[in-house]
Amino acid sequence: MKDSLVGKANRVLVTKILAGIGGLLAALLSFTLSIYQGRAESEVPKVAPGKVVDAGRWNVTVSGASLAREMPDGSHVSPGKRALVVDLTLENRSGESSNLYGDVLKIENVPDLSKPQFYLMRDRELLWDVQPMMPEQVKAVWQLPQEQALPPQVRLAVIGAMFKPRDNLYAAPGWFPTKPVATVDLPLASYGEAGR
Repeated sequence: MKDSLVGKANRVLVTKILAGIGGLLAALLSFTLSIYQGRAESEVPKVAPGKVVDAGRWNVTVSGASLAREMPDGSHVSPGKRALVVDLTLENRSGESSNLYGDVLKIENVPDLSKPQFYLMRDRELLWDVQPMMPEQVKAVWQLPQEQALPPQVRLAVIGAMFKPRDNLYAAPGWFPTKPVATVDLPLASYGEAGR
């Protein structure tokens, strides 16, 4: 009888030890997985020029960057400045016309830039509304001081926009800017190379 009690106690002890080890392994696996997922979510994918980027409300295809002495509509750049021009295709994926594309691009490695001006290349005028499901060739233009140093490559972040059926302030539906969904590195063509 004493042997059966000792055997039973040993089995209970072994079961508790195995359960503890299993719980510890499960906790360690969960911790490792959460670190990996957090790291993967924080890394913004890098895409090659010419690849379509799904930015929620917009499909954005960035194709090149150059310096220019005049704006895409033929007007002169402000005195003492030069234009940094990014060529892209912009497609509105929503169901209505929109002019909320001003936050879709951000140059990460040139400091102190304001939002760019956008020009529709079809008529070489300022871009207003982009119609749904109608990709447009566009130029985004930043005016910079002539003496501002620029890197040989510009790093462009494409900022996503997420649809919310009810926003937190007005409980109304809408598209809201989120975070960068991709980055694109573009060699910066000089005036001669860009043909300007």
